[in-house]
Amino acid sequence: MSTPPVRRGGGDGPGRPAPWRIATFNIRHGLGRDGRVDLARTARAIAALRADAIGLQEVDVAYGPRSGHEDQASRLAELLGWEVAFGAALDLPPLRPGDPRRRYGVALLTPHALTGPVMHALPAHPGAPARHEPRGVLHAQVTRGGGDALDLLVTHLDNDRPRHRTAEVLGILRRAVGITGPAVLLGDLNAAPHRPELAPLAAAGWREAADALRGPGRGLRELLVLSALTGSPARPTHPARLPVRRIDSLWVRGAVDVLDLATGPLTDSDHRPVVATLRTRTTLHEHGPGPEPRTVCDLD
Repeated sequence: MSTPPVRRGGGDGPGRPAPWRIATFNIRHGLGRDGRVDLARTARAIAALRADAIGLQEVDVAYGPRSGHEDQASRLAELLGWEVAFGAALDLPPLRPGDPRRRYGVALLTPHALTGPVMHALPAHPGAPARHEPRGVLHAQVTRGGGDALDLLVTHLDNDRPRHRTAEVLGILRRAVGITGPAVLLGDLNAAPHRPELAPLAAAGWREAADALRGPGRGLRELLVLSALTGSPARPTHPARLPVRRIDSLWVRGAVDVLDLATGPLTDSDHRPVVATLRTRTTLHEHGPGPEPRTVCDLD
């Protein structure tokens, strides 16, 4: 376990009123379809989502030549003027003596106050072949100007074997036991929300954002064609140009209502971002004068 520092990227962003907009985006270390790494382009795509906080996957920090040895987490924060926490899933020795360690993992960016970031390693399944790379979950709390806070967990699960994803999910649940307030788990889970390896999340009280909007259910409603025709929030996210897999998702727990869910437009990554609009409640029965309008849309 490591406690990554919070790094400020050039100043606080303005406070935003409720509700929260929380996003997840696998940025593929800024690599575009043109074969170039362009963090300014990635920062523009992030800014366009108008999020209160965004979890990123596949972030390089001094990782190597493919990303110019750059600290991508700090650079994106600088470009946006936001705060950032980075969590290394892969932490390798430098290529040359005296250089920084080569790290790769997840990040959390926000224009609000970011506190208590901790990166937790996630277990592999002991009965499965070795993973290609270790996995982890970054936990931090984001607090807005009015004092309302949200616990966020950013992860990137194994891309190969369901048994490893099952072990990783159980590891996340163990780490989340101590969270008492509203919480959001977000990331590239490399599995559709109805997959068996993610079932422990629902059993532990987590609600996938699309299901929270439409009510739980699988079967025909999970078919991609019907999702497109009916305006279902179950929108595929990968591969970005012609997405067929819904592997990027957000899960909520506690006093959190999901107001809407949007799949982002085509960007230069191989994933589409996902944004959920959420409202936290101070008590389990505080709903205000009536139900919030709920909408589902794409950002295209």
